[in-house]
Amino acid sequence: MATPFHDHPSILSPSKSLEQKRRLARLPTTSAPKTVIFCNQNHFLKKTLDLMSYRQCDGCFSKLYYLTEYPEVAIANFGLGASVIALKMEELIAWGVEQFISMGTAGSLQTKAKIGSLVVCEKAIRGESTSQHYLPATKYIHAPRRMTNKLQLQLKKENIPFLIGSTWTIDRFQEQAAEEIALYQKEGVLTVESETAALFAVAHFYQVDLSAFFTISDAYSDLIWQSNLEEENIEKGLRTLLKIALAASKEE
Repeated sequence: MATPFHDHPSILSPSKSLEQKRRLARLPTTSAPKTVIFCNQNHFLKKTLDLMSYRQCDGCFSKLYYLTEYPEVAIANFGLGASVIALKMEELIAWGVEQFISMGTAGSLQTKAKIGSLVVCEKAIRGESTSQHYLPATKYIHAPRRMTNKLQLQLKKENIPFLIGSTWTIDRFQEQAAEEIALYQKEGVLTVESETAALFAVAHFYQVDLSAFFTISDAYSDLIWQSNLEEENIEKGLRTLLKIALAASKEE
């Protein structure tokens, strides 16, 4: 068994990476926003930016967009997958970002989580590999509480129905066996997706605030894949997530 070295300093750190980018004149010329919202739904993000006033970041964070109406908030799409987002999150923390909200889509494992439903994530099964590089192995990793509570309070304030529960984070959607899905269904796991456990791990490792919530885009509750045939409900769900994320980011 490999020896864990989570408590030992790495030869390469995010701050060293940013220093290298500074020497190469690739650091942004603007200061870091307080809050970054991760949105990996590229089509939705493009439509959103068409309707909002924004300023695109330069340098190594060129996929980040400052929102004019929310001076301390930026929204970003750095791609899909736990390792990709975790690496960018580390660099954003080193740059000065203080808190994060991850919004996107997830597959449903339970019949009560229907297409377009909103789910606030309270913990994640570490079925991916990235989180193991930050914290010792455990089955679950819990969400940082402060921002997660703010999302719930904002949803309740707006009288928006939502579910709260656990997710199963995996590296590949093609790796889901029916037997494993059935096992997690019995445990009450609500969703499956590909980033949350890693983001929670980075947040705990660096002691920053982060929350994650989803809208349901497809379903596995009957142990078969049911694809997203209700795109209008999914987009409506994403719009609601963004509205809540922006409101929560302003709360102290």
